[in-house]
Amino acid sequence: MYVLGNDPLRGVRPVVSVVVSTRNRESFLVDLLDSLREQNFDRFEVIVVDDSDNPLSKKKIADIIREFSEDLKIKLLSNSRRLGIPCSLNRGILAAKGRIVAFTDDDCIADETWLEKLTAWYKYPDVGGVGGRIIPIEYDSLWIPKKREKPHLIGKILWDGSVVSNFDLDLGPIPVDCLAGANMSFRRDLLLKVGCFSTVYKGNAYRFETDLSLRIKKLGYKIIFDPNAIVYHRRAVEGGARLDAYKWNYWFSRNHTLFLVKCLPAGFLKAFIFFFKQLVRILGYKRYCPYDKPRKWHKVLAMLVKGFIDGLSMGLRHIYAEGELSNWSHELCTEFPGLKKKIRFPLLRISPIFNLYNNFNSLTIPLSHVGKESLII
Repeated sequence: MYVLGNDPLRGVRPVVSVVVSTRNRESFLVDLLDSLREQNFDRFEVIVVDDSDNPLSKKKIADIIREFSEDLKIKLLSNSRRLGIPCSLNRGILAAKGRIVAFTDDDCIADETWLEKLTAWYKYPDVGGVGGRIIPIEYDSLWIPKKREKPHLIGKILWDGSVVSNFDLDLGPIPVDCLAGANMSFRRDLLLKVGCFSTVYKGNAYRFETDLSLRIKKLGYKIIFDPNAIVYHRRAVEGGARLDAYKWNYWFSRNHTLFLVKCLPAGFLKAFIFFFKQLVRILGYKRYCPYDKPRKWHKVLAMLVKGFIDGLSMGLRHIYAEGELSNWSHELCTEFPGLKKKIRFPLLRISPIFNLYNNFNSLTIPLSHVGKESLII
């Protein structure tokens, strides 16, 4: 289904396309669209991608889009089956007409100056992406950390591959390594150049936006965090990509491990560091899933191990498919010089094993097929 709303700027290309993926959160989406209707920046369109597999929810979303089409230039793209966040957002990118594509979640509320603050940075040609604060409200405010290990850092990837978020802090504006999916924007031409979001991040899609941010930076562009570009995050407990605590821990482990091996130098060793850190966490009964408390910690441990193994497997398939085994070994030596004399990298001697994956496709969707469900990995 495709609904096009009224265009108060008919004949004028929008500067920004706001892309939102939604799933079974009709009331939350209404509040988000209400906040977009109040933006003091008017040259934008809204693209809602409905990822629901519930016919009743689809009908409600279509009715909501029709209602808001009186005040917003708005489009609805409806997936015929559930595809997940990265693929849904990719469909929105291809449908976008704006030079800048902004993203937020369906359980957020945008400050009235949100788009104005984001777009102001794009007057600098070396800026490829801009994001801002994500202030927790309502249920999400219960999970504001009482102590922060690195309160001076935002969107920073540390030496071991761990990511410091702190996107709720009022620091900056500052350059960052990555942005959060609830409040980020990028130049559309750069999104197309890097192949949009990688669809290998399944389940809760953990780290899909971190992966994209690094690929934009590798092109030589800066990514800026501006604390004045604000959205408020409510954290819906259902719908979207919400999972129970056990599945959440599996996808958390799988996706972060995949991200480390796929995107970072010496990612294989960093993945093991991550695994042992999470092992200590679980043995200490410390929960990470903010909306569901596990009762069977042995099951959480099993999900961690399974996710780690699956993430390693997918990451190694990527390395082999991209022909990066030799680069990987060089990066490992560079990152950890002491290993050069101790390890002869037996992985490089067993490449025939990876012939099982000779038909493995690139982990970035071909641009000509973004949104075609049959090609989702």
